[in-house]
Amino acid sequence: MARAAKARKAYAAKAGTAPGGVRGGSYGWLQGLVCGAVMAFATPVAVLVGVLLMPALAAILFDKQPGRPVARAVALGGVAFTLAPLWHLIEGGGGVAAALDVLADPAVTAPAWLAGASGWALCELLPVLLRGLASMNAQARLAALEAEEKALRAAWDLDEG
Repeated sequence: MARAAKARKAYAAKAGTAPGGVRGGSYGWLQGLVCGAVMAFATPVAVLVGVLLMPALAAILFDKQPGRPVARAVALGGVAFTLAPLWHLIEGGGGVAAALDVLADPAVTAPAWLAGASGWALCELLPVLLRGLASMNAQARLAALEAEEKALRAAWDLDEG
């Protein structure tokens, strides 16, 4: 009995969980604290970043793969087009009204969302395209090998039967 309890504790320590099965107990609270602090003290920044990275937030919610590769690609694309408007907002010392004015410009919102959509499309369509290209390459190689086999059989006068 003691050996089983010791093994459970060792497994829980290795997996990063507490013996009761709770994993990362205060991590969620810490995220909530940071989010609340940003909303309270940097509301214009939170509004701007929240809207420009909306596709990334949606990808985080829907991506269930380990490591969330699709969400990472969407977030990377969105962040690339979020930094400049965010920098201009902070440098201009604007408030929520200035953030909403920035968001009203389609030349700011559209590239950020399109970059996120491009990241999603890369993750979803690229594997399909690569599989198709590999299949076409394999078929072409097989046809070349069959033609070579036929030529060798004809050259060596080998019967097919």
